[in-house]
Amino acid sequence: MGEESLSGSIRIKAMEFDDEMLDARKVQDSSGEKASTTRLYAVFYPESSSKQGLTFWRLTGLGVSSRRAEQCLGGLANIRQTTQFVDAEALQPHGWSLSHDVIRQRIVALLKRVPNEADRLLDLDTNDVYLYQTGMATIYHVHHTLLNWRGTQSIVFGFTYELTPKLLAAYGRSFRFYGLGTDDELADLETYLEEHCKDANKVQAVWCECPSNPLLRTPNLRRLRALANKYNFPVIVDDTIGSFANVDVMNIADIVVTSLTKSFSGCADVMGGSAVLNPSMPFYQQLKRLFEKGYQNELYVDDAVRLELNSRDVLSRAVHVNTTAQLLVDFFQGLKSGPRSSITAVYYPSLCWSVDNYRAQMRAATDDFTPGYGGLFTIEFESVEKASVFFNNAAVHKGPSLGASMTLLQPYVQTVFYQEKEWAARYGLKESIVRVSVGLEDPRKLLMIFRDAMLKTDGPVEGDTEEASHVSQALHSKL
Repeated sequence: MGEESLSGSIRIKAMEFDDEMLDARKVQDSSGEKASTTRLYAVFYPESSSKQGLTFWRLTGLGVSSRRAEQCLGGLANIRQTTQFVDAEALQPHGWSLSHDVIRQRIVALLKRVPNEADRLLDLDTNDVYLYQTGMATIYHVHHTLLNWRGTQSIVFGFTYELTPKLLAAYGRSFRFYGLGTDDELADLETYLEEHCKDANKVQAVWCECPSNPLLRTPNLRRLRALANKYNFPVIVDDTIGSFANVDVMNIADIVVTSLTKSFSGCADVMGGSAVLNPSMPFYQQLKRLFEKGYQNELYVDDAVRLELNSRDVLSRAVHVNTTAQLLVDFFQGLKSGPRSSITAVYYPSLCWSVDNYRAQMRAATDDFTPGYGGLFTIEFESVEKASVFFNNAAVHKGPSLGASMTLLQPYVQTVFYQEKEWAARYGLKESIVRVSVGLEDPRKLLMIFRDAMLKTDGPVEGDTEEASHVSQALHSKL
C-alpha cells in the first residue's frame, strides 16, 4: 500500500481498486467522466491515542458508511497500492448519480414550499445544496469551511444536539455557549457582542436549532437575525427536529444544516446530511466561493439511492407523525395534571414558553398539508425510579435515533450525559427525562401501550379499580 507518515507514529495508508458498482450505477466524477475506481485512506495510530481517535470519529461523523464498507469487501481481490498521495484539493469525490441529483431537487422543493412570509421569494437551486455522509459530517465540514474563512469565535445559542457544541469547542479557535436560549440570554449575547465584537469578523458564526433537542425550545430567531445583521456574522440553523415539512428558517439562516438520517429518511437504515446556502443572505457570495473550492461529495452512491427511495413520502409521513405526536402529548399532559401523577413536565414545541418563536417559523397550511410541531417530545418524571418503570414497561423500541418509522424511547440524560449530569441539569435536563420519537404505528395502539406503561408507573392505587384510575381517565379523553 502507499504509505505516508504524519507526526510521530501516526501513519496513513492508501489503497485503490476497480469498483464495478460505480459502473453499474453510471456514477460520474467531478469532471463528468465515468467513475470506476475507489481510493480509500486508513489512519493508523498508537493505542495511546485511542481516546483522541475515537473522539474525532464520534464528533465528526466522517469515515466509511456501512454500505461503502460492504462494497469494499467485494473488491479486496483487486486492491492495489497507490503510486502517490493526492493533495486534498485534487481528491476525486464519490461522484454524482441520479439519486444525488433527485435528493437535492427534493430538498430545494421542500425549502421552497409555502414560506412563512407570503411575499418572500427564494432564489434557490440544487447547486446551493451540499450533501454529506452524516449529519455530524455536515456540521464538521461547515465549521471547517468557516474556520478557513474567519477562524474566529463560534457561538451556540440554545441547547443543541450534544455533539454540536462539543465539536465546535474541540476543533475551533474560540467558543461560547448560551444553553438556555431564553430572551434573557439573548440580551446577554447582545451585551457581549456590543462590548467585545464591534470590530468586524470577531464572530465566526452563531449556531442554533429549530426547535432544540431534547427540550424542544425555539429561540427568538428573528431577533437573532437582527443581531447578525448588526454585528456582521452568519447564522446557522439546524432544522432537523422541526423538519423541512413543518418549519421555514430561510428568512433567518445563512446556512441550513439538516441530518437527513432522521425524518427525511424516516427509516433509520441510512445516514446522510445536507447544508444549504441561502442566496438571500449577505454572506452568500463569500460562502459560495469557499464551498465550491473545498467541497467533496462524500455521500456514497448506494446510500444516496436508499435515501432517495426513503424520502419520496416525506410529507405524508410528516402528517401522520405530527398528528400522532400531538395526540400523545395531550395524553401525557392530561396525566400530568392528575393528583397522583409522577409526570412533572411534558416538553413539546406547542407547550413550551417559546411556542410563539416556533410558530413564527411554521410554514403556511395548504390543502394537502398542515404543518405541526414535529414527532419528538420529552417526558420528565419525578424520579429516576419512576422513569425507569415507565421506560421498561413501554412496549416500543428503545434507541438513540429519531424520525424513524418505529417509535423510539431514550433515557436521554442517562445515555447522553451520564458523566455530565450536573452540567446538563443547569440547563433543565434532569436525569429523569425520557425522550419519545414518534413513529408510524397506529396512534390508538401507541396510546394503549403508553397507558399500560403508565398504569405500571402510577397505579391504580389501593382502593381504585383500574378503570377508575387517572391514567384510564386520561386515555378515555383521547379516545
